[in-house]
Formats: sequence, structure tokens, C-alpha cells
Amino acid sequence: MHQGKLELTPDEWRARHREEIERAEGSAAQCEDGLPLKLVYTPADVSPAAADIGFPGEFPYTRGTEASGYRSKLWTISHYAGFGSPRETNTLFRKMIDHGGVPPYMALDLPTQLGLDPDDPMAVGEVGMTGTSVTSLADWETIFADIRLQDTFVGTVINAPAAVFLAMHVVLAEKQGADLSRIRGNLQNDILKEFTARGNFIFPVEPSLRLVTDTLEYCAQHLPSYWPLNVCGGHFAEAGSNRVHEVAFAFADAFTYVEQALQRGVPIDRFGKGIFFLMKTNHTDLIEEVAKFRAMRRIWSKRLAERYGAQEPETMKCRILGHSGGSLMTRERPELNIARTTMACLAGVLGGIQLIGLRTMDEVFGIPTEKSELIAIGTQHVVAHETGLPDVVDPLGGSYYVEALTTEFEQRVLEEIERIDAMGGMVKAIESGYVRKTIAQDAYLTHQASESGRKVKVGVNKYRIDEDEPPRRPYAYKPEEECRHVEAVRRLRRERDNDAVAAALARLRETASRPAGTANNLVPPIIDAVRAYATIGEICGAPREIFGEYAETTHF
Repeated sequence: MHQGKLELTPDEWRARHREEIERAEGSAAQCEDGLPLKLVYTPADVSPAAADIGFPGEFPYTRGTEASGYRSKLWTISHYAGFGSPRETNTLFRKMIDHGGVPPYMALDLPTQLGLDPDDPMAVGEVGMTGTSVTSLADWETIFADIRLQDTFVGTVINAPAAVFLAMHVVLAEKQGADLSRIRGNLQNDILKEFTARGNFIFPVEPSLRLVTDTLEYCAQHLPSYWPLNVCGGHFAEAGSNRVHEVAFAFADAFTYVEQALQRGVPIDRFGKGIFFLMKTNHTDLIEEVAKFRAMRRIWSKRLAERYGAQEPETMKCRILGHSGGSLMTRERPELNIARTTMACLAGVLGGIQLIGLRTMDEVFGIPTEKSELIAIGTQHVVAHETGLPDVVDPLGGSYYVEALTTEFEQRVLEEIERIDAMGGMVKAIESGYVRKTIAQDAYLTHQASESGRKVKVGVNKYRIDEDEPPRRPYAYKPEEECRHVEAVRRLRRERDNDAVAAALARLRETASRPAGTANNLVPPIIDAVRAYATIGEICGAPREIFGEYAETTHF
């Protein structure tokens, strides 16, 4: 037995174990982004700058945004939910809140996301199918009946009509007697990713950016606790991008919104803390996901301080909601999806993010069952209370592997952002077709890896068990529900003050026709229209008359 400390250089270690190491390296490994992975990492892989990783809660926040991590406050257990009618969604949300699953992160159906009323011909067959159907303030009142908005963080997955949902939240909060300075919640409101990764847009790019800027400005002035912009890298990943492009494209979108607001004259420290990111948490590589989140914090804080002049620490902190990606769930052996979401939760916790939401095991078959929703929430409770991970801040900090990968990932993301900047920014990159082409190339490489078996998907291309199971459909949508929605909106139009609606919509059209700017912020006239019980189709239709609609082009 050797006595004392034995020092070896990496070369000496390799020479001593040459045959074993060469056998192991014969099957080359790489992470999803194409970065070759070494068999082992040593101090030689960590640069002197990276070795000095600093402390949690200190700039550039590599080790976390808060000094105490999860010791003083656990991450927020978020969940993506909502289906069918506002009444059904209210029942689900109240049950989720009772079981500790807050906040509701609300899913909206496609007509709502596209600014269409349930009786619009384009909405036939889609009402309530992929989320809640919300037509007016009356529906918002039903969804949040017996739920105090002042005490509840409400996330809304809405983009093109985001300003309308902000308005509904403000009006109902006022009706409940809430202190608007204490209202918490968020809008997804990331319209640029809709033009490249999702497709639920209404207006052309420039007026769409105007609406995002208007919401940032309004919240900076009136709703200091509200997060008006949730920038989505996760949608790029769901569309097929690798991890580097997921982050680079999300940051390029975010920087575009920041620059628009700065040009409006809104100080960065007034609105920057209301921006956070929705990212994917399970690209299948657990440690690489941890490195991704650590690198994101470093990139964001440096950019906001050095380029945009942020002074307040809260502005520089990169806040992240991690959602497990639906594209990685499988219909084959669906119970294994619980293990996948557990790993996704671990990735977020080890990466030190602020909010985590998990898909359900049966979401690949349709709208999830209530039981699977509660299992997903309970999975987070198990990680929170039965692993010990929240007891230590940044438990992987100092790992040669994690630190080297964090630095490598940061460099690759910055290189991609520089490439986009050289094109003239994200809008130009979108218009040229570069973003969509890049995502398609990434998706093709991923598909190749799966088809060849190089990337294992348990139950799909390895360890497959062919089971004779009946098709699952957790939530059976009832056609009569659509009829109820249509009748409800028609009844609303009959019973409301239609003169007040017409006057509010006229003011909205007139404001939209004027140049963008603080004096012509569209949020106040939208609030007036919501207060008069105008429908989402009417409110989105008014500026559509001025702005027109976005016509998608094909570049490849």
C-alpha cells in the first residue's frame, strides 16, 4: 500500500493505465451538442479563471443567484395545466393549489393563442383542445373564482395576445381589491420565437415587437412585482435545436427585447428584473444541463452589466424556469416518463434554477389526467424533501468536469451570439431563414443518432417491450363543450354594454395607428377594452386592421 500523497500528472496517469483507457476511449462519447467528452477531467482542463468560480449570490452568479440557494426557499413548483372550459380549469387549479402545486402555468387553446373567438370559423374543432379557452374577462373571472390573485403567482402561456391577458389580470386584480404593486405572475410574451420555432403569431414582426415593448414599459411603471417577459429557449429545443442553439437563440431574442425597451427610454434596472427564461431541462444529458444553467447565469449577468449598464444585482440575475421537454417523452413504455421527468427535475435543482415544471407520463397521449398531474407535482416534492440536494448550494461546483463544461458551453454560446450580431441581429437572422435552417439541421443530426442507435432511447430503440395496450386518451374532449363556448360568447355580446365596447375598440385602433412610443402605449386602451368585456377576437382584430397579419415565408 502506498503511503502519503501520490502526485501524478495527467500524462503519467494515462501512461500507467494506458490499455484500460484506450479500450474505454474506443467508443467515443460526445454530448448532444457535438462536444467530445473526455473519459476523465482533471485540474488541467480548468482554466485559472474558471477555477476561481466565486460564491453563490455574487456576480457573475455562476454558482446561483442567491447566497443561501434552496436552504431558505425551495424552487417554485410550477406546472403547465389547463384544459377545456374555464370552469374545469378553475377546479383543477384549486386542487393543484391545495396540493402545494403553485403556481398554475396556464395552457391556452390554439384559437385563444391566435386571438380568435370560439365562434370564429377558423376555431372549429379546436376550442378547448390544447388548453383553456379564454374569450373575455368573464372567463378570467371564472378561472380565478375563489383564488386571490394577490396571493397567487399566475403564469400564462400566451404570446401574440399577451397584452390582452396582462389587461385581464390587471382588471380582475382591481376588482378583487388587490394592491397592484404586489401582483405576481408572468407572461410568456416571447413573440420572436413564434416566427421560428412555434408558429402562433398574429401581427408582422415590427408591430409584434412594439406590443412586447409596451408590456415591458407598462409593467415597469405600474406592476413592479410582475414578470412581463418569459423568453423561451425550450421551444427551440422542442423544435429540434441542440443545447448551444437553444441558449444562443433565446439570448439573441432577449437582447432584442432589451434593446427595444432601452430605445423607448425605459431604464434597464426598471424592467430587466422582469425578464426570465423558460428552458428545457432534459436534453438527456444530466451534467451538461447543469453546465448550461451555470453558463447562462454568467453570460446574462455580464451582458446586462457591461453592454446595457445594469447597476442593480436583481437586474443581472438570470432567472430560469426549467420545463421537461415533451419531445423526449415516449408513447412506448410511458411509465418510464416518470423517471425521465425525475432526471429533469434533478437537472434543474443541481443547476440552481428558480422554477421547475414537469411533463406528465401520459401527456404524449393527450391532455393529462388529474392523477398524472399530481404525480408530477409529487415528484418534485420527493426531490425537494428526500434527496438532501437542497441542503448545499451548487453541490457540483468545483467539479473539474462541470467547470470545464460550463466554460466550454459559455464560449460556444457567445460565438453563436456573435454570429447573429454579425447578421444584423435576431430579426435579420429570422428573416434570412438562418434560425429555422439551423434548427432543422440540429434536428436531423439528432434523428440520425437515434436511428443509428448511437443515442439510446429506452423502450424505443433499445430495451423495447412491445405491449398490447389499448390507445390512451386521458382527457376526452366533448364536442358539446365547443357549443357551450360559442353560446357563451354570443350571450356575452348580447348582454354587455356594446356602446362601451365600440368606443374602447375605436380608441385601440386609433392608438395603434399612431407611431410606437410611450404616449401611444397600447396596454392602457387594451385594458379599457377588457374592462368593457370586449372579446379576444375583437381586441386582437382592432390592431389587426392597422398592422395586418404576418405572412410566413419558406427559405428552404
